[in-house]
Amino acid sequence: MIRAAVLGAGWVANARYLPVLRRLKGIEIVSVFDRNQERAAQAAKAFGVPHSSDDLDAVFDQHPDVVFICTSPWSHSDLAVRAFESGCHVLTEKPMAMDSAEADLMAQAARSSGRLLCVSHNFLFSRAVRKADRALQRTGTPLYVVGNQLSSDRRRLPTWHEQLPGGLLFDEIPHLLYIAQHYLGALQLEAVRVARKKGITITELQLQGEHGPGHITVTSGAPVSEWHVTLIAPEGVVDLDLFRDIAVRIPSDGPHRAADILKTSARAVLGHLGGFVGSGTRLAGKRLFWGHDVLIARFLDAVATGGRSPVTIDDAVGVVALTDDILAALDAH
Repeated sequence: MIRAAVLGAGWVANARYLPVLRRLKGIEIVSVFDRNQERAAQAAKAFGVPHSSDDLDAVFDQHPDVVFICTSPWSHSDLAVRAFESGCHVLTEKPMAMDSAEADLMAQAARSSGRLLCVSHNFLFSRAVRKADRALQRTGTPLYVVGNQLSSDRRRLPTWHEQLPGGLLFDEIPHLLYIAQHYLGALQLEAVRVARKKGITITELQLQGEHGPGHITVTSGAPVSEWHVTLIAPEGVVDLDLFRDIAVRIPSDGPHRAADILKTSARAVLGHLGGFVGSGTRLAGKRLFWGHDVLIARFLDAVATGGRSPVTIDDAVGVVALTDDILAALDAH
């Protein structure tokens, strides 16, 4: 039986980690920590956890084997190092760290302790991305990746996002970066362009990967929230709708005649409709976790078997380093 502690009792712990962990076999949640004792106690009660505390020492006295870090980004590095010093494996929410120096410190502590460090690149394990990976066997390796992120300030947001360097961008951009990295390999920032108008900020990132270029557009202050990634491959396109957990493969439309356009349109509409029904059913049944469920299960399996982390340290640190470069470029504007 693997003993787990959850650090942080906010939204992501209550909506993702605790529900998933409670459903898994071979795992015992031994403690919930939060700096707000009342919030820690409420989460523990809701998920049947026997212990809660606002004292880290008390949590580690429960002798967890693994720690799930669901706190604000400023605390990730210190909590992870503390967990490694206590002999725990760590899965932490993104952003992994505030900068590369903190990320490197976490990586060094993990390697020195011989414990696993995993960062929640959860969409890589979503149904959409896993389906896209299978679709690429028919379309070929992506030549170009395009990400389009619309973020509305009117939806539920972390209470601390305005205090982050770069604001909400810092918290959300890792998702599109690690997806682009998944398909293009290690990334470098080539250019940044920023435009502002009537409360909306558009940030364009031009990237170069080992296997091809990528382009990400982030629109902050948009009236709706939509996150999409399009993979352009030799024999078709795969469109990922991350929020709805849908991936649709559209083969080449050849000479683009009326019949070809009709076929492409039918594939796109029916693909999205079928995906929407499937995701809606899972959402209604409280079984839609946008990859967190698969990631957590694979992480715990690696802990149990001595396997590799489902998200490598190099990949996680690479996303932090790229975020550093983006922030530096934004500061120059």
